[in-house]
Amino acid sequence: MMAWTLAASNMPAPLLRDLVVILAAAAVVALVLQRLRFATIPAYLITGAIIGPGALAFVSDPANVASISELATVLLLFGVGLHMDLSVLTRGLRQMVLGALLAAVICTLVMWPLCRFLGVTAAGGFVVAAALSMSSTVVVLRVLMQRRELTHPEGRLAFGVLILQDLLAIVFLMLLPPLARWSGTGTAGVILPAHGASKFDLTLNLITNGALAVGGIGMMIGFGRFVLPRLLTEAARARSPEVLIVITTAAALGAAGLTETLIHNAAVGAFLAGFLLSVTPFRHQISGQVGAIRDLFSAVFFTAIGMSVSLAVLVDHWPVIVLGTVVMMLVKGTLMSLSFWATGATGNVALRAGLSLSQSGEFSVLMLASAAAPAIALINDEAVSEAVAVTVLSLIATPSMVQAAARLNEKLPRIPAPSWARREPSIKKAMTTAATDKPLHAIIAGFGLVGRAVADELRRMGATFTVVDLNPATIATQRRLGREILFGDASSVEVLEEAGIHHADFLILTIPDEESVLRACRVARQMKPDVFILARANYVSQGVVAAGLGADGVVVEEMATALEMERALKKVIDSRARRSEIREG
Repeated sequence: MMAWTLAASNMPAPLLRDLVVILAAAAVVALVLQRLRFATIPAYLITGAIIGPGALAFVSDPANVASISELATVLLLFGVGLHMDLSVLTRGLRQMVLGALLAAVICTLVMWPLCRFLGVTAAGGFVVAAALSMSSTVVVLRVLMQRRELTHPEGRLAFGVLILQDLLAIVFLMLLPPLARWSGTGTAGVILPAHGASKFDLTLNLITNGALAVGGIGMMIGFGRFVLPRLLTEAARARSPEVLIVITTAAALGAAGLTETLIHNAAVGAFLAGFLLSVTPFRHQISGQVGAIRDLFSAVFFTAIGMSVSLAVLVDHWPVIVLGTVVMMLVKGTLMSLSFWATGATGNVALRAGLSLSQSGEFSVLMLASAAAPAIALINDEAVSEAVAVTVLSLIATPSMVQAAARLNEKLPRIPAPSWARREPSIKKAMTTAATDKPLHAIIAGFGLVGRAVADELRRMGATFTVVDLNPATIATQRRLGREILFGDASSVEVLEEAGIHHADFLILTIPDEESVLRACRVARQMKPDVFILARANYVSQGVVAAGLGADGVVVEEMATALEMERALKKVIDSRARRSEIREG
């Protein structure tokens, strides 16, 4: 039966076996390391090092999962583009852009000679230094959210810089083939001379290919800007979430395939597809739907990257790796802090943001893996092993670094921004709101008749609220009225985070879908234990389940209907009794 299943699936048995080994091992190692408060990405990288050909050799040939890794890269960068919240950059834009660029350039220039000192080539040293100058969006945001510091000045600054770093990483990935051509490495660095072709013909061919690439990407942007949103609107009107995810996944893969053909880089297309969708009302719902698939393939991707790490290299060079991690985090944290301070942040905010970004991250691993690919071959496997090991150690140390920065900040006096950077509003002033007299904030899930009644009452109370709904017509109408409303399912983690669950006082679930209400109760209670959840239920039994999943209050429709009918019947009986008394009188 198993043999028939493998044959019917058209999937090679070694690939299926390797995928089972990778996922099972990644799950076990991640669960064990979560007990030690390790993040999932370093856990996956450690898993790959353990089961790869350099250690236990459970997966002897990482090339078996290369196609899955490429798909994971596409989905990873599609998710990065989808999370490009450019509104964050509008608050203190000048300081963020200058600070991020200054930090990236200085960190790369300082770490480049250090890499050369370790024996890496000039081009390879630049690649490693630029890769290590990137920070971890996933780990840093998770740590800041757990500490409830994402809305603090240093959290806002770190988030904005991470967005800009992701954009810089995309640019860097695009520059790898030209860099390989300049250094003459890999197949990308080999230019085959055309027989009998003149320099004019070669130049004309280069210009033609460039024009085709620009035109093709322009057409893709036009499709994503004008056609794709209409397709998503039709899917939303039909209440077809499965069609929504099919359309978006097809767009991501199609864009990746197009840019792979045009400029030999699938990552750019996937990122552009996500970025174009990030400005639509559907971004949060799409992120929630694609997130599970992306996380699954990302586990395979990072585990496969970990297989490139040789334990023999780690054992032989562990003093260099440990020392390199310490030096990188101290140098990078110091340089970033100084860059943020020099561009307008107060010293205290700059210190906390700089130290929280002192690690290297998932884009560092992606850039290193791309630079080591046979087509580029700018760095060798030994350099990848050492750099990935440094990344893993820095990710493990990140929570402790953030906590140490907070403690150090408590002991320091207030350090103002430098005089030359005070003309613009400071990061702190631009990113914070007054903490005094803060109004109550609620999230209303569902904006039908019940949701509107709740919103009217909240307005009378002077409370603020954010609406979450799945009706495109409601979304469009409320946005025209200037109200804060999101398209999405309130049971999605991504949607609740965007709606502000971490600083909300109430979550009011007015949607008639009982399963969504129950899922939202469970998810919201896990995300913010102290939020007050008021849920709607059709039946008493459903109300009991909702209360068990975390709802503080439940309004049961059948009970409300019974009470309303009882009141109506009582009014009718009283009215008839009065009329009878009048007639008898």
